[in-house]
Amino acid sequence: MSTPARHRVLIADDDPDARAAYRAFFAQQREFTLVGEARTGAEAVETYAQVRPDVVLMDLQMPGMSGIDATRLICERHPGACIVAMTTFGTREYVVAALRAGASGYLVKDVGGPGLRNALVQALGGDMPLSAAVRRALVASVVDQGAPPVTDRHGLAPRELELLGWLAHGLTNQQIANRMHVSEGTVKQYVARICDTLQVNSRTQVLVRSIQLGLVNPSQLPPIGG
Repeated sequence: MSTPARHRVLIADDDPDARAAYRAFFAQQREFTLVGEARTGAEAVETYAQVRPDVVLMDLQMPGMSGIDATRLICERHPGACIVAMTTFGTREYVVAALRAGASGYLVKDVGGPGLRNALVQALGGDMPLSAAVRRALVASVVDQGAPPVTDRHGLAPRELELLGWLAHGLTNQQIANRMHVSEGTVKQYVARICDTLQVNSRTQVLVRSIQLGLVNPSQLPPIGG
């Protein structure tokens, strides 16, 4: 029986202790293999082009080019790149900047090994891993912007707008499917149509664009319980 291919990971972090911790973590993982390391944003951009990883763990504050700028460049040059921001900074300014740059998720560094592994699986599966503090920062950014009631649906159907509410709660595709009483495949089709309508390329960008357009309003989010 053939061994399943491992997901290839690139880490970008200027802290040697952090890189050593990542090395130790991935050495114990059956699903992932570390294929490259970068100490700066510029190195991350260059190394990505060389090794073409499946997913990148990107620190945001590095000397020279920042992780946010590196994320933007990689996503511009390699559409579909999967980049998870991994940092100690969970402030809304960093969160929104990273997601607008194209990051597929955003985690704070206290996530722990199991949380990191699950987040990588989610990101590679098309979901959007966000630490709880990060979700709160995103919602706070909507509150501060004073998002208006949704009067222009921007071409989205009612069920697609409903999905945006669940997406803002940070639910996975399967969790959204359960709450909307549809298949996971149908949820993915909804997300694909929303991406086409809003002219974005990922779940993360869908959420950010929805915030910009006032399509996600915290006071109108569906209840998470039940």
